[in-house]
Amino acid sequence: MPEDRSQSLADSDVAVHRPFSIVQRLFFWKNRKRPPEKQVRVVHNNVTLPENIPAKHHPHRGYACNRIRTTKYTILSFIPKNLFEQFHRIANLYFIGIVLLNWVPKINAFGKEIAIIPVMFVLGVTAIKDWFEDFRRYKSDKRMNNLTCRMYNR
Repeated sequence: MPEDRSQSLADSDVAVHRPFSIVQRLFFWKNRKRPPEKQVRVVHNNVTLPENIPAKHHPHRGYACNRIRTTKYTILSFIPKNLFEQFHRIANLYFIGIVLLNWVPKINAFGKEIAIIPVMFVLGVTAIKDWFEDFRRYKSDKRMNNLTCRMYNR
């Protein structure tokens, strides 16, 4: 019998499985057959493949890509997400409350439309700043995703 246990397990025909979780133990009747063992996947980063390779024969078919994305917003989600984040700030909520109170006839202190201008200015400047920061993140992500890398063999 070999002294190295992992070598003896690799040479044997018996498949080694991880133990069942608590949920699987409680619902043991649903887990009668174990799924077949998956093959090991070798990932080759930034390998240049021919352009005319069919999609069904591509080596990375069915797997997620390894691109990074650190941007907060997309084109469609910029306005809703940005407004949601800005209205989580107490100061912005305070000024919106002042604007809303100004629309009540007995409480208004000055022109209804004039009260909106400072709030819109602050929200607009903050949105432009957030867009600029997110655009810089996008350019940085694009630069990182297009870098070449080396693959080392053992």
